[in-house]
Amino acid sequence: MIRRLRSSSGQGLVEISLVALIFIAIVVGVIEGGRAVWNYNTLAQAAREGGRYAVVHGARSSDPSGPGTANFTAPDQDAMVEEIVKRFASGLDEDNVEVSAEWLDGTNQRGGRVRVTVRYLFESAAGYFGLSAVPMTSSTVMTITY
Repeated sequence: MIRRLRSSSGQGLVEISLVALIFIAIVVGVIEGGRAVWNYNTLAQAAREGGRYAVVHGARSSDPSGPGTANFTAPDQDAMVEEIVKRFASGLDEDNVEVSAEWLDGTNQRGGRVRVTVRYLFESAAGYFGLSAVPMTSSTVMTITY
């Protein structure tokens, strides 16, 4: 009976490379998932701050925002609300942030409602592998208090 000797010296290297590949993919996925959650949280906070600015700068304010003001461009753009949103969207790419502010009752009088919607295009590092950017949207509706 002839006995053949088999060498297993390369087996460990192959196993480690396969496990390392899976491990790195999981770590990168967790990091990118965390970045996406952080970006959405920042986006939601920026929308709330834009809404807060709009409701405290109603018609009775010394520096009003909304319909009938110099900063308002119909139908849904207010330069000051957009500036506040972008200020609070720190860490996000400003070129990918789109802001709209709608005065739902058509007025900036006390008791009227404002909706601030912020859209953002999240570009993941996975985009290098052919995956497309993820659109994110956050919106808030508030009542004008002043």
